[in-house]
Amino acid sequence: MSREYEVIDNKDSIDELVSNYFNFINWRYLEDALKNFAKREGYGQGIVFVYFQSDLDAYDMAQLPTPLDENHILIELGYPAVEPEQIAYLDFGTFYGYLDKHIRKEIENSPEIAKLTDLLSEVKSVLQLG
Repeated sequence: MSREYEVIDNKDSIDELVSNYFNFINWRYLEDALKNFAKREGYGQGIVFVYFQSDLDAYDMAQLPTPLDENHILIELGYPAVEPEQIAYLDFGTFYGYLDKHIRKEIENSPEIAKLTDLLSEVKSVLQLG
């Protein structure tokens, strides 16, 4: 993690940040990402990452403008895509909403990956969203 961040908190910018995440975590890595999320572990590729509280050590936590709590994820888009790095804090419900929308869109385009709905349900359960 870096020391300088731009905290994104408006919906349009968060939508763009999440879209960038899923562009990097394309269908090839979705299963790996969902498996990690189902264990409350983050996942990233290249310059985009999702972190859960348990992914960050004390040093990383101290670098953040606001410490990450156990009910939120942190999504980060790093250098060289943007400078300073962009981060957004999402509560689990909001994060799951983005996941659900993206996974369903991917399944629509590639029905052979329909098995991802089981992993998506697992993530929902682990995040205690019903």
